[in-house]
Amino acid sequence: MKILIIEDDKRIAGLVDRGLTESGHQVVTSHNGSEGADRMLAEKFDLALLDIYLPGMDGLAVLEQVRARRCKTPILMLTAVDAVPKILRAFDLGADDYLVKPFLLEILLARVSAIARRMQPVTEPPLVHAGDITLDPSRRVAIRKNKQIYLTRKQFELLEVLMRRTGLVTSREQLIEAGWGHLADVKENTLEVYIHGLRSKLEDRADDSHTLIRTIHGAGYMFVAQ
Repeated sequence: MKILIIEDDKRIAGLVDRGLTESGHQVVTSHNGSEGADRMLAEKFDLALLDIYLPGMDGLAVLEQVRARRCKTPILMLTAVDAVPKILRAFDLGADDYLVKPFLLEILLARVSAIARRMQPVTEPPLVHAGDITLDPSRRVAIRKNKQIYLTRKQFELLEVLMRRTGLVTSREQLIEAGWGHLADVKENTLEVYIHGLRSKLEDRADDSHTLIRTIHGAGYMFVAQ
């Protein structure tokens, strides 16, 4: 991450700079509020660490200015001020987090890591297709003939394994591991109950000779695309 530190205490700024750099981050430091605001608006940063009491322009004014200019850089306030009104004011102006001085460097690095995780784009799991059925993991639904079929968590897990192995025999042990875990003590007929529930939701009939999920006696089950 490219991180901007806006802190007038050069000792603190140096310690934070060193800690972040040793953690693999690229660091830029400013000791003046006005200069820091200009840099944040002119350059691309992944995070800014912003003190409140600064020469040139205080941290709350910096925060207000950059947010008014639609700067979306996450901002973590570093401050000796622990008064609730100041903290609430910072959040109102668009701060993402705050840390009161004195602080442990390890805590700061943990906060930086947490903000970095929140910045990661959320990727939707890919759809699973087999025959005329589409499985949507993000919503836990199966779609067939434009009809959305809502599944329980275990029904979804079992169907996903079967669809990913379309045309192949999936053993009882493989299905039990997918739905309950390999150490689970699952009763003899429990899996059959869930398979029957899946067939009832996916099909208009439960005739095993035409079903999408076929019983392979003595071996397990097979998903057959239609």
